[in-house]
Amino acid sequence: MWLVASGCSDPQPTSMCITGDLGRYRFEHARALQAARLGCEAVYADPKGRRARVRVSAYRPGVFADAGVPAEFEKQMVFATPADGGVHLGWYSDEVAVGLDLEGSDRPEGPVLRAYLHRYPSRVIDAVQATRRDVELLRRSSRKTPGDAGVHLELARNYRKLGNTIMATHEYHIAVEKDRSCYRCYLEMGTLYRDLRRWDLSIRALRKAAALRPGKPEAWLILGDVSFHVHNRLEAIHGYTRALQAGLEGEDRKRASQRLAELEDGKFMIEIFPGAQKKTDDPSN
Repeated sequence: MWLVASGCSDPQPTSMCITGDLGRYRFEHARALQAARLGCEAVYADPKGRRARVRVSAYRPGVFADAGVPAEFEKQMVFATPADGGVHLGWYSDEVAVGLDLEGSDRPEGPVLRAYLHRYPSRVIDAVQATRRDVELLRRSSRKTPGDAGVHLELARNYRKLGNTIMATHEYHIAVEKDRSCYRCYLEMGTLYRDLRRWDLSIRALRKAAALRPGKPEAWLILGDVSFHVHNRLEAIHGYTRALQAGLEGEDRKRASQRLAELEDGKFMIEIFPGAQKKTDDPSN
């Protein structure tokens, strides 16, 4: 996720990582990154076996363009993204990019993060301040051109970068009020509601996006994924089928095809609700 190529070289790239125990985390191993000429990966484990994986590599602009929302840790800021079983963290310091996969946690914390922030102080605050300035400029622009949906779309994106989901949803709704044909507005609104676990609202927005661009697979795929997650079998079948018909490619096509086959084979067709099995087995019923 955080690997970037660089034209630099280092005779001992693992020296960029900390090869020693960090608090309750025991150092396991370090290795040079194969995908970069400058950089390393180190793995640590706590007494419960939960691992912290760190990757240090050369920084280039844009590597954190979609890296989650800023979160504060001991007066520094990092980008944070929820993940299955943990959290992805990342930041940059001068010419170095650092990524940390932290198992068993849903927020920035712990001695591994503390140690690497001490070695590579974060400059994420620079990006946060730039985004805040963009928000102010866009707000002024929205007052000058109140009918411009594009301004509100950009405001929503910037609020989303800052982790302000309330204002982001507000601006997405203003954008679609100004332009009912805004495909990106509905698509991004659908993904935001998905991230907020507002499943019905996500599906509703994604349906509108798909209807606006039925020949594009993106909205259909996300609609299929959200519906699959909430066990909405028919909606998931429809979404995946349309995504495949629209020319879905690569790993997304493989996943959609596999899930579609499972659904057509009866997945989620019959589900036992809590307590239903007990009633069925009771001879008095």
